[in-house]
Amino acid sequence: MITLKAKDFLGKTTEQFSFGSYDMSMVKYHKPVSEDWHSHEKYHLSLILQGGNLESRKGKDIQVLPGSTLLYDRLEVHRNRYTAFPSENLNIEIDDSFFTKNELSTSDFKTSILKDTEVQFQLLKIYKELKIGDTPSSDSIHLLLLTLFSRYDKMIDYRPIWVDTIRELLCDRWDEFITLKELSEKVQIHPVTISRYFSKYFNCTLGEYMRRIKIEKAILFLKHTNKPLTEITFLCGFSDQSHFSKTFKLCTGFKPKEFRRI
Repeated sequence: MITLKAKDFLGKTTEQFSFGSYDMSMVKYHKPVSEDWHSHEKYHLSLILQGGNLESRKGKDIQVLPGSTLLYDRLEVHRNRYTAFPSENLNIEIDDSFFTKNELSTSDFKTSILKDTEVQFQLLKIYKELKIGDTPSSDSIHLLLLTLFSRYDKMIDYRPIWVDTIRELLCDRWDEFITLKELSEKVQIHPVTISRYFSKYFNCTLGEYMRRIKIEKAILFLKHTNKPLTEITFLCGFSDQSHFSKTFKLCTGFKPKEFRRI
């Protein structure tokens, strides 16, 4: 097993950006690399922009697709197999000093951050700022990263079972419109209770969450198919292409055509 040093990856690094307490690298995979178990020296957050693979860690296999977000503790052992070529990742390596300086804790991040649809969209906005690369970009990136982690610094210890049930229902039936009344009947919780606490546990409204899930699916269509935008618009449940494009840009920072060219 190998431990990769900071800014060292199995694929080919095409761009690197240093921001003091964290580094960002664009890494591409055009040919097979080692599939051995390995770990990273620093706390590590990765956004899959293209391709993907089958990742294994702690006896669990995870199918990684475009839009997937991966979070690793320092020295967490894992391996990646069956890589789809070409693949591209945005990798963010974070020093302990980032957390101490900003009075953040790393506890609960892994179990909580990856269940939030907003995470991949925040990372896409960071990627957009890297591409812009003007004077304000550095501050924008820092704010986006700080905001992302700060949201999970004080996690709610108790989360009702109905929260995860609703999340599963919405994800399984992403191409349908599910009413609040139907959700209430499925989880046997009063609609008023769901309305009152939905934003607390999902960090957005019910409508916003349903739109985010549709955009997640649109990302897969844009990266894995040649379907025209008009078809993707209706497949993902948007009434017209203008509405789809506006929602996509609001969530990711990119227009659908821009994202497809990444």
